[in-house]
Parts: sequence; C-alpha cells; structure tokens
Amino acid sequence: MRDSNPADAPRLTRRRFILVVGGVSLAALAGCGAEEEADVACSPQPIGDGDECAVCGMFIAGFAGPKAQACLRDGRLLKFCSTSDLFVWLLQPDSPPQLRQAYVHDMGQTAWDAPSDDAYIAADTAVYVTEQPLMGAMGPTLAAFASAADAEAFMEEHGGHRLAFEEVDVATINQLARSHIQRGM
Repeated sequence: MRDSNPADAPRLTRRRFILVVGGVSLAALAGCGAEEEADVACSPQPIGDGDECAVCGMFIAGFAGPKAQACLRDGRLLKFCSTSDLFVWLLQPDSPPQLRQAYVHDMGQTAWDAPSDDAYIAADTAVYVTEQPLMGAMGPTLAAFASAADAEAFMEEHGGHRLAFEEVDVATINQLARSHIQRGM
C-alpha cells in the first residue's frame, strides 16, 4: 500500500472534479450556442384568415399591399401584414441570426388590392420602392418587385424612390411611419 498525504487527497480530487465538470460544461455550452437548422421545407405559405402579423399582431388576410414571410432556422414561419413590418423585425439585432429566408410579394406579378399567395419572391433579391402613395395593411409601405424594370414602371405611375434590400434601414422605416402620421392616418 502506498503512503499518501491525506491533505493532498482532497486537492487532487477537487482538481479532477473541476477538470471533468469544466470540460463537460464547456462541451454543453458549445452545443447550446449553435442553433441547429430544422430539416424542414422553407417556403412561403398561403395567408389564412387567422394568421397574425409577427410584429403588430394584426390579422393579415384581407388587407391591400405586399405581405411578407420569414422562415426561421428552427423551422418556424413568421408572417407579416406588410413589407415594412418585415423590416421592423429584420432590423432587430436578434432577428438576422434566426433567419433562414424571407419572402415578399412581387407587386409586378400581383394586384395591390389582393396580393396572390403565388407571387412571393426572396426578400433579399427584391427591389423596393419607398415614398410611394399606395397603402399597405399598416399604411405606407415598401412596394417589392422582382425586377428593376417593374419597379421603374411602378415609379413612373406612382412616384417613389428605389432601394435595394441592403439599403432599407431604420431611417427608411421611420420615414414610412412619419409619412403615416403626416397623412393623418
């Protein structure tokens, strides 16, 4: 039998305990930090009568103007009553890491008064027109188009200012809100 110093035993045991528990904790934390993408289809779904906007909580169906949807990495689908509400959500710091793909109505392919569920395009490739007079569900909104030519044709008829996805920022959304107030809505 080996002689051991009883005073050393707790320190060795404690050190081993800390190393083992610390290693397990770090491994668990590494797993918690990365959200796994759900293995589900990511595509826009039809707007139903009971669907509510993920930002304002308003029922979506029956309102004019482009709507939007966002597929999240965890498999959830968020729906928005307007393109402006999509950007309100996208411009929050915790939203982009959750996003798998966002979609907006292509207003070059569907009627403003009743956007078709078959007219969604990827939001990050769309061309947007702001400062235009047509109202969406929440008042002034961004008109979205698959092509610059469709956006230009829309602006010839209605006016407005063209933006790329990356150019839509908090100032753009704030200007939409200010124009809503100025119009007395």
